[in-house]
Amino acid sequence: KELRDMGYEHNRMLFYADSGEASQEVWDVLLYQLLSSNNVSKRRELYKAHMEQDYDTKQRLHQQYFPETSAKLLQHIDGFLEQLDALSDKAVGRDIKDHPRLPLILRHNE
Repeated sequence: KELRDMGYEHNRMLFYADSGEASQEVWDVLLYQLLSSNNVSKRRELYKAHMEQDYDTKQRLHQQYFPETSAKLLQHIDGFLEQLDALSDKAVGRDIKDHPRLPLILRHNE
């Protein structure tokens, strides 16, 4: 509920393949999830800072927990890339007549 209140939706969780960057929303959600599991008072502090547009507090929290959130992000991206590779492997040998969008999907996932 709080994540929705903060304005975060799945379509804003972006990873940019060309630069390797993740959107600010991704970092915020990872930090929120991390704090939800190990420090509820800090999670509340993050939520309040976000809702009040207190950039300094958010940055301090991001810096404090950067090793944990970056590890979590890397784990997520590695898993996602493994899934893409597995799905691309499944596409080999498929008939384009039966799956006309397959070339577009494969190009998108490169």
